[in-house]
Amino acid sequence: MDLIDSPKDTVSLAGVPAETLSIQVYLTIRDRIFRGEWLPGTRLTLRALAAELGTSVQPVRDAISKLTVERVLILRPNYSVQIPGINRLMMDELFSMRNLLEAEAARRCASLMSDVDIDELEEAIRATRRVYTLETATANRVGEIQNVARMLALKSGSSTIAEQIINLRTRTAPYYAAALSRDDHEGNRDPEFVIFTIRIQDEFLRALRRRDSVAAAEIRKVDLYTFQHYIYRLINVP
Repeated sequence: MDLIDSPKDTVSLAGVPAETLSIQVYLTIRDRIFRGEWLPGTRLTLRALAAELGTSVQPVRDAISKLTVERVLILRPNYSVQIPGINRLMMDELFSMRNLLEAEAARRCASLMSDVDIDELEEAIRATRRVYTLETATANRVGEIQNVARMLALKSGSSTIAEQIINLRTRTAPYYAAALSRDDHEGNRDPEFVIFTIRIQDEFLRALRRRDSVAAAEIRKVDLYTFQHYIYRLINVP
């Protein structure tokens, strides 16, 4: 199984060979973070994760070890780990690197994606618009947004770019979850932002369809930068 894949929504870990099991546990935990299941600062224990996944502690320990090396999780005492908290300097660094890589992925996709691929991407992009209009679970809303980035990463023709985007997206997902859990309250929803985002998404799809790699990269950067600062506003990052 490729480490940039995501596991199926329902995973049976019983009877899986030890090496494959460790990889599957790693992918499952990473995907849960990637979809925004846990907020910044959330503490997790190895035993609780093992119980949830129906496996022993060892494959969870292996997965956690890899995720801490990737800086997705932080080790804590007493066999626990933590989703990193909100830190402006770290957020700026993560978003800056991610936006550069995702713009490059968009540039490459303009020439590499087939018409069918673009049709599927358009469907995924339209699904993200429900994030702003429907009352759905935060993890589902984050997952819709992340799915678009995953599709573009995997269609970029570069496993290196894809791996880095998935890692950076995993590390920023808790910020998305924190923001989107707040945007239904205290008048936080921003109709102007939603209208602008929809327009930018439509322009991005048109750039892909006319195979304009420069425009695709630039429009993607604008979309990502705008959404980044929407997230910052919602979680009150100064």
